[in-house]
Formats: sequence, C-alpha cells, structure tokens
Amino acid sequence: MNRREFLKTIGSAAFTATLTARLQARDRSRPNILLVMTDQQFADAMSCVMGRKYIHTPNIDSIAAVGMRFTRAYCSNPLCVPSRSSMFTGRYPHEHGKQTNATKPTLDTAAFPTMGTVLRKAGYATGYFGKWHLPFAKDVEEGGFEVSSHLGGSGNDPKIAAPSIKFIEQNRDKAFFLVCSFMNPHNICQYGRSQPLPDGDVGKPESLEQCPPAPENLEKAKGQSDSLEALWQARLRAIWNGGGPMFAPLDKWKADDWRRYRWAYYRMIELVDHELGKILSALRTNGLEGNTVIIFTADHGDGIGAHRWAQKNMFYDECSRIPLIISHQGVTKPGTSDYLASNGVDLMPTVCDYAGAKLPPHCKGLSLRPLAEGKTAAKRRSYVACSTHFVQDLREDGKPIDMQGRMIRTEHFKYYVFDKGGQPEMLIDMDKDPGEMTNLVADPKFKGVLSQHRSYLRRYAEETGDRFALTLLSQEV
Repeated sequence: MNRREFLKTIGSAAFTATLTARLQARDRSRPNILLVMTDQQFADAMSCVMGRKYIHTPNIDSIAAVGMRFTRAYCSNPLCVPSRSSMFTGRYPHEHGKQTNATKPTLDTAAFPTMGTVLRKAGYATGYFGKWHLPFAKDVEEGGFEVSSHLGGSGNDPKIAAPSIKFIEQNRDKAFFLVCSFMNPHNICQYGRSQPLPDGDVGKPESLEQCPPAPENLEKAKGQSDSLEALWQARLRAIWNGGGPMFAPLDKWKADDWRRYRWAYYRMIELVDHELGKILSALRTNGLEGNTVIIFTADHGDGIGAHRWAQKNMFYDECSRIPLIISHQGVTKPGTSDYLASNGVDLMPTVCDYAGAKLPPHCKGLSLRPLAEGKTAAKRRSYVACSTHFVQDLREDGKPIDMQGRMIRTEHFKYYVFDKGGQPEMLIDMDKDPGEMTNLVADPKFKGVLSQHRSYLRRYAEETGDRFALTLLSQEV
C-alpha cells in the first residue's frame, strides 16, 4: 500500500467513525419509547387514582407521578383485536375492518402499516414481548418488530420482564421502541367462570371486609334502551341454555359476589405492577430513565359489576374508558388532563411525534405529546368515537345476537346507538350521572342535546367513512 492509498484508507475510516458517532448521538437525542399495555384494565383501577385501601400499584403510580394522566381516554372498541388493531395502525375499526376478535384474514400491512414497522424504518430498534392478538403476522416484515417472544395469550405475564430487560441492555446505546403487553387483568374472565388463573393465582380474601364495596351502579339503568335489555337477557338465557364457558352465572350473583370479583380483579393488576417494576428498574440501572418516554395504557376495560356487567364489549365507562399515562421524566408535566383522547387513533401520532417518524397516511388522530408536556392541544376536539359488535352473546335460539353500535363521547355527555331494538339510543349526562344510570333520550329537556349528538355521529361517520354509522342515523329515531 502506498502513502496515498494509506492516507485514503485512514481518511475513510475516520469518516466512518465520525458518521457512526454522529448517528449514535442522534439516536441518543431521540427518546426511547416504552409502551406498556395491560388487557381489560378499567381507567381508574390503580392506586394513584383510587388510593391504597383496596389496590396498591406503586410502579404504575411512579409513571403517573412524573407524567400526564389522561382522565377521559377511551378505546376505539372495547374488545381485544379491534382495539389493538387500531392502537397499532392508528385507524378506526371500521377502516381496518376488525370489529370482533377474529384475526383472520390478516390486515394488508402495506395499506395499514404497523407502529413497529413505522418506527423500525425511522431507525429504532424494535421489540415486542407478551400478548399479541393482532391481525397481522408476527414476523418483522409485517409486524415490524425485530425481536419478539411470548406472543401467545394466557400464562406468559411472568415471562415478559426477562426478555424485555435483555432487549433494554442490548440496545442501551440505540433509540429503541419496546412493547410490553401483559395479559392481566384479563384473567378475571377465568375467575368469573371459576377456572384456574393462568397468569398467577391471587388467592382469596381472608374476610369480606377486605373486599371493595359493590359498585354504586350495580343495578341496571333507568330508561335503559331495549337493545341493552335484550342483550342482557340474551346473555343470561345463554348461560342456562348451554352457552358454554364464555359466560358466568351473573344473574345468580349477589352484591358480595361482585365485591369478591373486584377484589380478585385488583390483585391481578397488582401482579402486572410487580412485573412492570422489574422493567422500570432496568431502565434506571442502565441510565435510561431520563431518555425514555413511557406510555401506559390498556386495550379496554372490564364491567367489574357496573350494571351487573362483566367482561367488555359495552360502552359503559368501566368497559370503554382506559388508563392512559404519558411520562418522560423532566419533560412531561406531572398531572392530569381531561382532554378527550382515544388510544385507538391517538397513540400512533403520539409515538411518531416522539420518534420523529413520518405519520402514515389516513391516520386521523392527534399527537398527545403537547398536552403531556403542558402545552396547548394542536386541535380542539368536540368528541371521541367508539364502536362495538356483539357476536359472543347468544340469542334464545342459540344464534349470535349480532348487534352493532357506535358511541360518541363529548365534554359533558355520552351518546350511544345500536342497530337493533325499538329504542336503540341512549344519552347520558356524564357530569351528573357518571354511573350511567339514567337514559335521557325520551326527556324533552334534552331534545337539543340529543340532536347535537346525532349531528356529531353524522360528522364522524362522514369524515371517517363509517358507512355503518350512517345507516344507524337513517333509522327512525
């Protein structure tokens, strides 16, 4: 090698080293993003909201202590696959076509790029550990996650922390996007059916005094739409007519049974909190706590006895309002926001905002980052929307009830409408009636409010292309 070639080689090596250092510095300038998901967790079921008398979640509380907690955040559909599909594509359920728990056929990820793919293309290392339940392949080409494991359903919660910590340690010098997806408190479904709990036993309360009180809205709503009444009765009939293991004998439960149900539910959330603590500790140990945005949320809630309802699907707040905390130590403004948010359509824009990634086309949500950092929202929002499709509940003849509905939540009211029933609408004053006990649709004093919310539903349907919602509006109401 002559002198000129030698100097050229040295120059090339120095350039490469400089470029690598700059890329690494740029990676460190972008925050890591840790998305923590639970399954079936109601928005208020954590001790930073409820206090410690009946539940203690110190690790979730630590995220909220330095972050912004959105108190009026809703899912896009209170069921696993539809909600998760929206969370990871930023699109409404009627857009991606998943309104039930069917994962087949899979989504076209060219038309609906996933959050993992978007961040991987933006230069992030991507990892996913825990429950998947998404309608696209788990490989990196479609799912977008370079490393993943324990993607099945029940029984994996105790196995999530170890690979998550390994991923953090291996990518401490890179910008990474890590999803930790826990199954619990979904095991409450097995509890209600007196089945073994696959993600950890919670035992039994030593006495009834240890149990939280039964919900104040345990009984059904006054003026409840006959759609909901028909659904509720159909579920009970299915139980005793061979409905199978999907159903618990809710009509036999007394208030004390619901108290024990809620006690077990809180224990399951504490199991998740314990595992989460291991992952948060790894961030601190690796010096990454100050450069990691943590987002804590759930795919949907659980009825936990409200209106004698268990599991999900329904528009009641217990089922559709979810926890949503955005925390970036030293950057986010600690506190709460009552901004109407949707983790179904707002999560993708928020994550892209933090990552400096290009938002995929057709995403209609908003980044919540400005609000999380104590700034003004980019846009005033009049409402958020939610959808549902009941197919698990059975009619008296044993066939699926097959009922669909849409919900509009505004600052003061909640409006929902179904495609079946002589009186398919409900209008609730959420300020005066947070338990959703009184249907105001037939009250002449709220005629103007009802008309306004029908208009909101029409606007949503037209702006997002929800043809089914338009058919609801064509009903005689």
